[in-house]
Amino acid sequence: MNENKILQKAINLHLSGKNVEASKAYNNVLVSEPSNLLALNNLASLLNISGEYEKAKLLLNKALNIKPDYIDALNNLGISMKLSKEFNEAIKIFEKIISLKPDFIKAFINLGNCLQSLNRFKDALKIYQKASILKPESSEVLYNEATCLNELNLQEKAVLNYKKILQINPNFIEAKWNLAFIQLLQGNYKEGWKNHEIRKKRDKTKNDYLKLIEEKNWLGKEKIKGKTIYVLSEQGLGDYIQFCRYLPMLKNLGAKIIVDTPKSLDKIIRTMNIEFTHVDELKEIKFDYNCLLLSLPLAFNTTLDNLPIKTPYLFTPKDKKDYWKEKLRNKSRKRIGLMWNGNPENENNHNRSINLKKLVKLFDLPFEFHSLQINHDKFELEIIKKHKNLFTHEDEIKGFDNTAGLIDSMDLIISVDTSVAHLSGALNKMVWVLLAFTPDYRWLLNQDNSPWYPSAKLYRQSKKGDWDNVIENIIGDLKNF
Repeated sequence: MNENKILQKAINLHLSGKNVEASKAYNNVLVSEPSNLLALNNLASLLNISGEYEKAKLLLNKALNIKPDYIDALNNLGISMKLSKEFNEAIKIFEKIISLKPDFIKAFINLGNCLQSLNRFKDALKIYQKASILKPESSEVLYNEATCLNELNLQEKAVLNYKKILQINPNFIEAKWNLAFIQLLQGNYKEGWKNHEIRKKRDKTKNDYLKLIEEKNWLGKEKIKGKTIYVLSEQGLGDYIQFCRYLPMLKNLGAKIIVDTPKSLDKIIRTMNIEFTHVDELKEIKFDYNCLLLSLPLAFNTTLDNLPIKTPYLFTPKDKKDYWKEKLRNKSRKRIGLMWNGNPENENNHNRSINLKKLVKLFDLPFEFHSLQINHDKFELEIIKKHKNLFTHEDEIKGFDNTAGLIDSMDLIISVDTSVAHLSGALNKMVWVLLAFTPDYRWLLNQDNSPWYPSAKLYRQSKKGDWDNVIENIIGDLKNF
């Protein structure tokens, strides 16, 4: 087989998605023709996909030494840099591509993505706007532009973008998903909860419940008195705490309830005044209907005017209340529970969490501070050792019933947007919640109170990434607490 045929075979394999076979075929081409530009570039693109960025860079630099203005190779090199988080170098490459070929739309998109990764959203927006002039109907450009608009708290404009995308491509799932979040953030619950259902198509990780949903899904239309409804958990622990308030409403409709509850929440959920069966107690699950937990607001036609806001709806178990009352019986100062870091596996954790170093000014105030974190790194432990009024209990608060006991013994909770903030609100404990510039949808916009948690006060960043102003406001209010 001659080189041309081998190359064509490699390209065909590449186009059909057979990446491993295509890589082997491109390597075969390069054995006999080491300077084949197309083989060098295409093999590098496959290496980018497999995460072998350094190997990709070597091949692409070889190609560019032969042909310095090879646009596709430059673009793939920029992608290699971007994927290996060398954003500034990648930016230079994409800018070079645009200077060489001002209508190369991929370079604009990649450049904008790099700028977003550096939190340079205003700069990224300008790039996407230039790209949209070149290609006004590009869903990809409109989507990235909308992302920037949302990050800049320009939600109305972002909504227009998402709606335009869905006119062009009604099957663009991520656009509808993000539209839902902005609508919910704006308090447009009527449209937001409906669009939020798109997650059933988006989430391919729970195929077991997807089958159930299709067959016996309940969204409020059918009478469920005397029927068994299976409520499936989803998303994070904070979500579960926030939306389990709907379970008594199912009881009031006369339903028998089966609950799929995370183990860490089981004991605290059992403090609700409802009868339910936990799935772990069943050998076989038999039910008439099912509903995802976060579909209950839609099923009950939830708006800002009819939120189920009665609190507390969760309660501290008596044994945990007694334990912490005894343990912390010697009280000389007001006690404040503190939560500064969420689950590191959450994709938004870097935005919502605060470095403990930023909070050290709090410890000069005349309060006892009690960490509600269950894991502390060595740097945090060093800070904790330096401050005699900051206490840790990480071995004693595993399980939310234990955490509830500690929360119950505090005078105030100060927390970033984590499950602890939700638990405090559900217990009707006074909680001050520290929020990122673009908050999660449940906290709405431009207000310092929460319609979901009457005991919560919200402290918002005035600009992206700026916790200093938030902390100063916290300190100011603590002086009068």
